[in-house]
Amino acid sequence: KMHELSVGQSMMKIIQKASRGREGTKLVVKIGKMSGIEPYFLKESFDFFKENTVCKNTEMQIIEVDIKIKCFECNTESEIKGYDFHCPVCGSEKTKIISGEEMHIEYIEVKE
Repeated sequence: KMHELSVGQSMMKIIQKASRGREGTKLVVKIGKMSGIEPYFLKESFDFFKENTVCKNTEMQIIEVDIKIKCFECNTESEIKGYDFHCPVCGSEKTKIISGEEMHIEYIEVKE
């Protein structure tokens, strides 16, 4: 939970800088299932830090990104469930994670 606290605090600073003093209304965040960030705790952290700031009425929306791999044997891209990184098409171990590790702010909405 400590990691989510520092991420939530960093997001607040980014929003405050980007909004230029205008009140934030919506924050959309993409979090990969392998990012190491727990969406529930990130939202709790954000809600804690937003009190008495330009983000006090900002709603956080989280989009969870599934794990996707690319196979170097059959050249396919596949979404995987769980943590079996073998290609579901040909069974190869020669794969690379291409999504599911990211964590970033997709966009911020502010009042005009």
